[in-house]
Formats: sequence, C-alpha cells, structure tokens
Amino acid sequence: MSERKNNRGKIEIMADVLALSTAGIKKTHIMYRANLSYEQILHYLNQLLTKGLIAQDVSDGSLVYRTTEKGREFLICYSRMTELITEYEKVPLLTT
Repeated sequence: MSERKNNRGKIEIMADVLALSTAGIKKTHIMYRANLSYEQILHYLNQLLTKGLIAQDVSDGSLVYRTTEKGREFLICYSRMTELITEYEKVPLLTT
C-alpha cells in the first residue's frame, strides 16, 4: 500500500478549513492559511456549505465563514480518527 507523506486528502483539507473557521474567517485568509488555490477554496467552501458543516456570516461588513455545530462534530470525529490511526501506527507488527 502506498503511503501519502505530503499530499493532503479531501477529508484532511475539509478538516483544516473547518478548524480555521471556528472563530469566523474570511475566504482569502482560509485560502492562505490552508495553502489552497482560489479554485480549491471555492470547491471546498461549496462542499462544506452544501453539507451544512460551515456557514456564511457578515461581520463588520465582510463575508466570513464559521464552523457550524455539525462541523464541530465532524472535527471531533476526525480528531478521534487520527488519534486512533496514530496509536495503530505505533503498535509493532507481528510476524509469523
């Protein structure tokens, strides 16, 4: 099985965007902090909005994105999953 080292997957990128959006953040700030192109941020924000994981708000006259309750639940599950995977990777493999 091939191992991914530097490339993030779709779920990891979504988790990054949700984590950045917990306190409310502008699209361009998400784009730069998550290291995404403009096309990518449009795609992921659309996906997250459609799934109800993120919401748009107007704050101080600017459009900001905030993680919804459902999005926070996603982050909790994602965090637990990555913990389990990390724990599993530390267990030595048994050989016969």
